[in-house]
Amino acid sequence: MKKLTLTSEALFDPQTAAPVRRRGNRESRVPEIIDVSINVLIAAGYAGYTINRVANDAGIRLSTLQHYFSTREALLRATIEEIANRYFERFRGFAENRSRSPQARLESIIDEAFTGFAKTGLLAGVIESWGLAQHEPFARDVAMEVQKRFTRLFAQLVGEINPELSMEERELRGALIVSSCEGLVIFLRWSEDDASRLHAFRKAVKVVWSGIGKAGE
Repeated sequence: MKKLTLTSEALFDPQTAAPVRRRGNRESRVPEIIDVSINVLIAAGYAGYTINRVANDAGIRLSTLQHYFSTREALLRATIEEIANRYFERFRGFAENRSRSPQARLESIIDEAFTGFAKTGLLAGVIESWGLAQHEPFARDVAMEVQKRFTRLFAQLVGEINPELSMEERELRGALIVSSCEGLVIFLRWSEDDASRLHAFRKAVKVVWSGIGKAGE
């Protein structure tokens, strides 16, 4: 047998070397996994949700997924936090837009609720998160913390509309608006009303929220 010589060029020639699947880093892989996880939660519901399906739909091994999220609870926690955060950041963008009056900002959030809630499948993810919170303490803790964040956001906006209100009253009214917003999630998820009826309902919500913000103590 003739002597076989392999050069380093031959070993590492990109044209001849076998392709190697690159591992994603945390910055890119985690958001990808959470996106898939959201889709699984929406499609399968919290009762049918499994990390095996998330791994399969993401095209990765279960062990790879567990490198980033060791348990179903850890991944679900990150998933429902991300769902809430997407809505929160969108609402905060309107609430903190100082180029508009506080009242106009409040009304823009209502407009966003009607257009955003109605057009995105993420709404189903919100409802599934609430269903999970009925059965899993960790999900209930997340839901309560999310509710507090939204309450503070609206309380701050109410305070700008009506500066004479006490902090306690602002918090109360912020909570009232949050409860109304949560009702909108349910209403819009299954509403079969036509565009004209939804428009009228949107105007009515603006009247209600405006009254909550402007009324004296």
